[in-house]
Amino acid sequence: MTNTKICFAALALLAASLGAVRANAQYTPAETFYTAGSSAQFNTFGVAASFVIPPSSFPLCGANHWSKKNSSALPITIVDPRGSVVAEPANIWIAWDNNAQNGVAGQGVVCYFASVDSIVGVRAYFAHATVSLAAGLVGTAGANLVPLIGTDGTLPQSIYNIVNNSLLTAANTDIRPEDAKFATMRTLTTLGAQVTGRAVTGLGYHGTGGGIGTAIKSSQSATVANPVDFSMVNGDPDPIVGATNPWREYIDLPIGAAPVMVVVNVSNVATGHLGDGTITNINRFILAKVLEGKITHIRDLGYTATPVENNPPTYNYPPTTPPDEPLHVFIREPLSGTYNTMEFSIPNSLEIDATTFTVGQVNGQETGVTPSNTGCTVTPCTVESGNPLWHIGPNGYTRGRAIGTGEMVTAVNGTADGIGYAFWGLGNFQGKTNLKYLTVDGVDPLYSGPASNPGGVGVLPGCTLTGGLATSCPVIPFPNIINGTYPIWSKYRMLYDPTVSSTIASAITLYAQNASNPAGSALGVIGDMLPAYAMQVFHSHYAQVVEDSGVAFGPNNGFKTGVPETGGDMGGAVLTIQSELDFINDTGGNQQVNLFQ
Repeated sequence: MTNTKICFAALALLAASLGAVRANAQYTPAETFYTAGSSAQFNTFGVAASFVIPPSSFPLCGANHWSKKNSSALPITIVDPRGSVVAEPANIWIAWDNNAQNGVAGQGVVCYFASVDSIVGVRAYFAHATVSLAAGLVGTAGANLVPLIGTDGTLPQSIYNIVNNSLLTAANTDIRPEDAKFATMRTLTTLGAQVTGRAVTGLGYHGTGGGIGTAIKSSQSATVANPVDFSMVNGDPDPIVGATNPWREYIDLPIGAAPVMVVVNVSNVATGHLGDGTITNINRFILAKVLEGKITHIRDLGYTATPVENNPPTYNYPPTTPPDEPLHVFIREPLSGTYNTMEFSIPNSLEIDATTFTVGQVNGQETGVTPSNTGCTVTPCTVESGNPLWHIGPNGYTRGRAIGTGEMVTAVNGTADGIGYAFWGLGNFQGKTNLKYLTVDGVDPLYSGPASNPGGVGVLPGCTLTGGLATSCPVIPFPNIINGTYPIWSKYRMLYDPTVSSTIASAITLYAQNASNPAGSALGVIGDMLPAYAMQVFHSHYAQVVEDSGVAFGPNNGFKTGVPETGGDMGGAVLTIQSELDFINDTGGNQQVNLFQ
């Protein structure tokens, strides 16, 4: 009897031991999507992962989901393994099915999206970066960062084990990877020195060299953006660790397109302020000067002139000069896809400022910014400074730096007579009641015209919330993005690793596109972007520098069968897709010129 008890006890101990081994073994899901990048795509892909998108009858990544913002107590970071690169804080959503949670061999789906700047996401992909989650996040409730999909659950230990220290296999970006590399080079080049291979000068965040630059600081918080170089070209040694960092193969998927919105704080409705209703539009040349710090008065933004039918015609302007009220301008950081889309569409476009290129001079949004001037030591800034940027004008005008979409929108929403910009996204502007958007050159970014906005001129659409969660969101038609007449827009893209057999990057991209269908069908559940297949235009590509030595990728617009899309397209000329297809039919698609933007 005693021996029998010992035998049973030994068997029980062995079973428990085997169970522990199984629990600690690294389980690999059959299907995965592990990405980092553009915050503008965070909500759309969250919906694509966890929402039932017709014609499918099940969520692509599973019905379980969890999301969290990074915090100092429970950090969520992107870890670049090269040398002493600083880990990048990120917000994240994770979606999974029951097979993954239970560790069913040969099955299971796990997806996640770590939200950082587009350029950080691209760099992390090529650097073979991983995602790190604080152990204390296990068992915590999610923060409902993707409100349309319902209430988050808690993070199970099994899913934590899969995601923590996992290799990123995709990157979501709102600028092309070549443009991300160029923007990094520009940021890391000595202030005013020519960027090798381009008629553009550096921004001065080069640090002591070695591929790791000086942190770009926010004027609103302790947040920083870290310029770090990377290689995206096969055979080009990594700028930090050389050839020891192997090249990363990638496929570039088009996702969709969205506008950058110019937003203003309208909380002060007194005469001469942005809330008095007089200014609903901004001319692109004036917008450029606002972002460059050259227009500092609200009354200089321009007022609607009423023509009088005389010969020659005369115009009735406001009967009295408006009072002199200062603008409060916010710009993003040069590692932001949003910043670069705005930069090369408006202030640093060939049409407006780029033709004045001079060594020793910086154009665009960094005009007058000296990073070595670190006068501001508290947040938010109150004294003149270059890094963090905080400029003060004689009339009380200010120009400051916001890091990240959330901080930009919060800064403008909280600053009377504030003006800034952000990529369109329902989640970006939800609940920001002090904001309206301006048309640019009279062109509306969301509707056919200001009068077509069902909420009123300049009113930002929002989702219907029930218990803090979105139960429905409006369908946005984007007609002036489809036809390319709105001047500040960009095409969203995804880089993914085709050597990873488990990746479902193509599938989740299709789900994201269907979730954003502007036709108003059952597919139109979130109007954050226009699917790529709905576009009628594109930005013409140009040779873009992709190596620190000045070597560039030549341009290809991506419509010729079998020829990959290459080159930069930030601010490229807007052409119709049909004209490009006709050009290919007429000439075979042979490029006759190889010009920069």
